[in-house]
Amino acid sequence: METQKKSWRALIVSAAVFIVITLALMLGIQAIGLDNIRNTIEQAGPLAPLAYILVKMFTYVFAPLSSGPIQLSAGILFGLWAGTFYTLIGEVIGGSISFWIARKLGRPIVKRLVGDDGLRRVDSFYETVGEWRSLLYARLFLFSIYDFISYAVGFTPLKFRTYVIISTVAGFVPTFIAVALGTTLTEERSGLILVYALVGIACVVPLLMHKRIRRWLRMDNVQQAIK
Repeated sequence: METQKKSWRALIVSAAVFIVITLALMLGIQAIGLDNIRNTIEQAGPLAPLAYILVKMFTYVFAPLSSGPIQLSAGILFGLWAGTFYTLIGEVIGGSISFWIARKLGRPIVKRLVGDDGLRRVDSFYETVGEWRSLLYARLFLFSIYDFISYAVGFTPLKFRTYVIISTVAGFVPTFIAVALGTTLTEERSGLILVYALVGIACVVPLLMHKRIRRWLRMDNVQQAIK
C-alpha cells in the first residue's frame, strides 16, 4: 500500500511537471512565432533532423538527461509523422548503444554514464526485463525510464534482435503520442484534451492493474524500480 501511494505521488508530480513544460512550450511558440521556427528548420535542411536524432540518442545514453521536452518539440519542429520517425530513430539507436555498452563494457562504464542512483535503477530492472513480454510492457508503459531499462536489458541474455524489434514496434505507440502532443501545441488546442487523455491512460493503467500485470509478467520488482 505504501509503495502504491508513493507511485501515485510520483505520478502527480510528474503530471504537474509535464503540464508546466507544455505551457512553457506554448508560450515559447507565441513569443518566437511558429513561422520563424519552421523557417529556421527549413533553412537548416537535413542538418536539423540529424541534429535532433543525435540529441535524442544522447538523452538515452546519458540516462539522467530528460527527453520528455525533446519529444514534444519534435511535433513542433517537424510535424507529427516526421517528428515520430526522427524520435523513434534516435530512441532505438540510443537504446541500442546503451544495450551494447552494458553487454560489452560492463557495470563500471554504465556507472560512469548514469551515476550511482542510475545504476541502482538499472539493477532493479535486471530481473524483470530478461524476456520479451516484460520488455514489451516496459516499452509501452515505462517509456519515461526506458533509457535505464535499455542498460538493464544489456546485462541480461535477451537477444539484441528481440530488443530492437520490441523497441521499434512497441516504441511507436508512446513516441507517437508524445510527438502528437507537441503537434497540437501548434494547431487546434482542442486536440490537447485527447492527447492528455491518452498520456493519462498510459500512466494510470500500470498503477491500477499492477497486481494483475505483475502476475502475468512475473515482474515483482517493477514497483521498486519506479519509486
